[in-house]
Amino acid sequence: MSDVLLYLWGNKRSYLLQELDFYLTQADRRVLIQFGNLEEEAEQFARDKFDRMGQSAGPDADPGDYADAAWSEGINHYQMLSDLHGQMLLSVAAGLYHQWEKQLREWLVSELDHSFSRENVGPAIWKQKIEDLYDLLKGLGWDVRAHPFFAAIEECRLVVNVSKHGGGPSFDLLKAQFGQHLGETRPGMPVDSLDYRDHTDLKITREDLGRFQQALKDFWLAMPEHTLWSDAQTVPKWFEKALKKNR
Repeated sequence: MSDVLLYLWGNKRSYLLQELDFYLTQADRRVLIQFGNLEEEAEQFARDKFDRMGQSAGPDADPGDYADAAWSEGINHYQMLSDLHGQMLLSVAAGLYHQWEKQLREWLVSELDHSFSRENVGPAIWKQKIEDLYDLLKGLGWDVRAHPFFAAIEECRLVVNVSKHGGGPSFDLLKAQFGQHLGETRPGMPVDSLDYRDHTDLKITREDLGRFQQALKDFWLAMPEHTLWSDAQTVPKWFEKALKKNR
């Protein structure tokens, strides 16, 4: 068996980066661009509603009677658009993160297949949590958690998990480490308190998406070209178990 266990050649690295660029660029062009100026759209919606109400009103109707109703519907329209925009941002974050995680698992399986039978090692890679894969990389000599970009990857992971699952361990970690994503305070809530916030307060911005994408790209940029068996200090027990089955 060759001492080279994992090999990230230049063309492969470029392709992985291009995939992440493509995903966010197309999400911008095909989805997020639709949410350009929500306030202006809501105001136009209220004006159109006011005009329609005026056309159906009787000759003695007072425009003031339905102006407030039209304005209220405009506010409601804005809120629904804003909520939809927030959900689209979270959906793009989820797609971006899952794209990267799938990239990592596929690359690991493909590279380990050169040294071991895919029958046992491959399923083990797909079965483990992402934290277990970090442990594997650390055991092989590359500690991803030690890099500056790791915090943003973890932030993205927690945002995606809370968006999908709601309350739970990921929400508790998000609240403790990245409380800024729990949105604005509710009426009567202390401004500096997170105690009354839950998963329904989750919010991210387009700027957050850019940070997440850059961190995921930085992961691939920092990945060593060669990972050698001779540099391995230890490997997780789940990987040892898969190797024993392989033998």
